[in-house]
Order: sequence, then C-alpha cells, then structure tokens
Amino acid sequence: MNKNSRPIIGILPDFKEGAVNGYSIKDYYAIRANYVDSINENGGLAILFTYNYDAIDAYLSMIDGLMVIGGNMDISPSRYGENFVHPTVKLNLPRENFEHDVVSKALKTNLPIFGICNGMQLISVLKGGKIIQHIPDHPQLMDHEQSHFAEFKEYGKPYHELKIDKNSQFYKIIGQEKFSANSSHHQAIGDVGEGLKVVATANDGVIEAFENPHHPFCVGVQWHPEYQTCEADKKLFEEFIKQSSSYQKIKNNHG
Repeated sequence: MNKNSRPIIGILPDFKEGAVNGYSIKDYYAIRANYVDSINENGGLAILFTYNYDAIDAYLSMIDGLMVIGGNMDISPSRYGENFVHPTVKLNLPRENFEHDVVSKALKTNLPIFGICNGMQLISVLKGGKIIQHIPDHPQLMDHEQSHFAEFKEYGKPYHELKIDKNSQFYKIIGQEKFSANSSHHQAIGDVGEGLKVVATANDGVIEAFENPHHPFCVGVQWHPEYQTCEADKKLFEEFIKQSSSYQKIKNNHG
C-alpha cells in the first residue's frame, strides 16, 4: 500500500426494511451523504461495510479509522440491563446486532473510533454504560430534538450551548470552552461507560461528548457534526482523519 495514501475510514450504514412505497421493496442500506462527505472532504477515504459477519475481521484490518453514525433507531434496553422498554424506543435489530459485533471488536484495538449520536451511545453501552430512554420524561432536561421548533427546523443551525472540560484532549482539539451545536435525539447517556471521560455537557447536564483518555482516539459526540454547524465540527473530523493517518502509518510500518 502507498504509505502516503489517504486513510481508509469504515462506516457502518443504516439498515432499512423494504416497503412498497419506499425506496425499494427489498431491504436496503442507507446513509446520508454528509456523513461520507465529511470524511472525504477532510482527507479521508470513506468505505461502507455491508452486514457480513464473516468479513468483520477483514474489514477491521483493512481500515485506518471507524465511524459509527446516528440514525432513527435506539439500542435495545436489554443491552444495558433493563427489562423496561419505553414506548418511544425504535429498534433496528439487523443494524444493532452487526454494529455491536463490529464495535466491540474495534474497541479492543487502537483503531481510531468516532461515534456520532447512536454511535456514541453504543460505545458507552459496550463499556457498561446506561441510557436515558426518553429525555422528555425528565422535566429538568430540555427538549434535545430541535426539529420540534420552527426556528431550529434545519439541523445546520446551532441549537444549544455545550460546555467543554478544559482538562481534556477534546478541549485541545476544539480550543473552545463553549460553543453551540445542533441536536437531534430523544435519548442520552445516563451513566457513561467504564474508562470513558465526560468532556462536554449541555447546560441541563446531558452528556454531549466523551473521550477515552487511554486510547489514541476514541471520541463520542451526541450531536451531529457532519452538518458542519460550527468550526468545532470541522476540527473534530480533521483530528479524526489525522489520527487515522497516524494509525495507517504505524500499521504500514509493521506490515
């Protein structure tokens, strides 16, 4: 492999069931273009993983970074030890089961991992974290779904402020103590997973970002930086690609 090639970033696409009036009557994979664009435009080379369990090890050996995206789905409460399933919970078991196997293996390596929304929650759950199943059930918390408000309908608009822990690698990447981000989630991390450090919160205390201080790059964010709402979003993708490039060089030197 060319040692100066762009780092390959694996992305797990969403899984959609076919429908008569939908995109296809057959099941299909789906992903918003801005996820892929955010990788390619910042120096990476995005590839999509089909749900082939036999290929997981090959996928992980092929890539230099892994991005786990958001989606209109929730993680099964049984994954974090709860029997109660809130009526608003939407399951997508084909996707959940495949993501679970891929990410659990990736977390055992030094592969750079970037979790967005669902991806953030999955990383935390895999490390023993808990999930708030429905934010509106907690009146002390704000509504984190900005599309409920006409003036914030577009996710390209910042919605609420984030406070950043200055004693973190995350702060070194962003270089700001506060900034405003978009928001699109009805669930949130309740208890963060073992070994993960909370590095950003909303004003109501909802966890907005974490990092693993003992990993070269394992970062989860609750908002959607792929919309490039603010300068911090671009910095996150730039750092993710930078760390993936470093991983690629180490891998090539040992190959």
